[in-house]
Amino acid sequence: MLKGNGVSTGVGFGNVVILKKLERKIEKKTIRDAQKEQELKRVHEALQEVINDTENQMKNITGTEADIMQAYLMIMQDPSLIAETENAIKNSNYNAEYAVEVGFNSVAQIFENMDDKYMASRSRDILDIKNRVLGKLFKEETIDLTKLNPNTIIVAEELTTSETAKLDFNNISGIVTELGGENSHTSIMARTHAIPAITKVKDATKILKNGDSIAINGTSGEIYINPTEEEKQKLIDLEKQLEEEKVELEKYKKQESVTRDGIKVKLYANIGLPADAKIALNNTAEGVGLFRSEFLYMDSDTMPSEESQFTAYKEAVQIMEGREVIIRTLDIGGDKDLKYLELEKEANPFLGYRAIRLCLDRQDIFKTQLRAILRASAFGKLAIMFPMISSIDELRAAKEVLEECKKELDNEGIEYDKNIQVGIMIEIPSAALIADKLAKECDFFSIGTNDLIQYTVAVERGNEKISKLYTKYHPAVIQLIKKAIDGAHSANIICGMCGEAAGDSTFIPLLVGLGLDEFSMNSNSILRARKTINNLDSKECSKLSEEVINMSSAEEVEKRLKEFINQK
Repeated sequence: MLKGNGVSTGVGFGNVVILKKLERKIEKKTIRDAQKEQELKRVHEALQEVINDTENQMKNITGTEADIMQAYLMIMQDPSLIAETENAIKNSNYNAEYAVEVGFNSVAQIFENMDDKYMASRSRDILDIKNRVLGKLFKEETIDLTKLNPNTIIVAEELTTSETAKLDFNNISGIVTELGGENSHTSIMARTHAIPAITKVKDATKILKNGDSIAINGTSGEIYINPTEEEKQKLIDLEKQLEEEKVELEKYKKQESVTRDGIKVKLYANIGLPADAKIALNNTAEGVGLFRSEFLYMDSDTMPSEESQFTAYKEAVQIMEGREVIIRTLDIGGDKDLKYLELEKEANPFLGYRAIRLCLDRQDIFKTQLRAILRASAFGKLAIMFPMISSIDELRAAKEVLEECKKELDNEGIEYDKNIQVGIMIEIPSAALIADKLAKECDFFSIGTNDLIQYTVAVERGNEKISKLYTKYHPAVIQLIKKAIDGAHSANIICGMCGEAAGDSTFIPLLVGLGLDEFSMNSNSILRARKTINNLDSKECSKLSEEVINMSSAEEVEKRLKEFINQK
């Protein structure tokens, strides 16, 4: 048996599919004249395979995506694309692999140096084609994450956010990784789709083999290789218990989110793609408190157009049938990268060029998204939320860009919600400390505890060595949460929370006591959170919060909150 940290509850039975990072070594070899024709043939055949694969992909797509892929295909079919590669074989006697490497890189560099931005951006397509051709030459086996077999258990060193966005969740029965934690985007998405997941499993990709039959316990972090009948029965019993709990929670679908003494709160869902809105609705979410729009960008090989974004936002708001949908504008940087943006590597990306900072600098990207959101607001109740706001100046600058977009749409005669709500994420300590001032210039707050914790206690949340220091129970974090809530209420605006802490039953009584108005969480946590809230008395929670706010250690806070919830 292997053991890791369970980060998404549930039981999974299935066969292993290992995702390993390809380590490709391209050697420079000198070939004989007699070998040139054979090497040229290998290049042409590899490129043709890539073309065939692309044409097959295009059979299932339409609209803007089809137009993009058609342009991509045209590049592949242009004879000049491999002219440099052919010359490297004919004139320099290079082997096929090395010739492709230097030949495609040369063409990509030519495009990158062009003054025309559109043509310059095609260099990324050329490098992508190069890697696909090399994959064929090396006969590499690649896994299509969008087309997995039923009952697949993904095993990887670590899943990137973009890989997670492409996963075929319908056919995945579990996820196991060597790295990552409960707040990684993979873990969050696993919980959203009710898929058991385990992180920090040492040497999982070396011990487990493709096709292995395994069973996992997403609560305890246990992994059984070729489980015995006894082990299977133990997990089946647990699965039955979890199912019974799920059935018991079903009765809360018909209830309001209200404490025993009549204090109502809102229970919203966090989503990453329009399809997630259906899961939210099924779990009776009263709205969407966080639409992570970056997943639309990560699920694409090119920058999403205004039209494609408009379609996605419109779909989400229509699925929610009149309930509020809060869209967080592009939050890229830090642990989330887009290859086609070609962001420079930074010594400390979490403190660097990301989120609203990137958007205010790249207003072409920002305005495309804002226009799409505004257009979609004509079809339902949408709101806009700016991430990583650290000052009033940033908030004002973002609102100015939004006003420019409104004027453009007015001039074009395009409808949108003229009174669309505009809010901000409170996830930087400086924003929490001036919350009363920020509240006067926006319509709502949403506290992002995942980042607020790491910026407050100076602990990068993915750092394994100091992960124990990353805790929502830290007194300073709690005081900043209180500061944000009080600041919002001083200006008569709502304060919500969309970090993982919002769905933690141990933490919820404290948040109720502090006066949080809206809790946004993974869809599958909503009914359990509603059960917790419906069994609370707000006056008791207020006394609890007064007690906790004066505590001096995280250990003391956690102990007291667990004592409180265990008494309920």
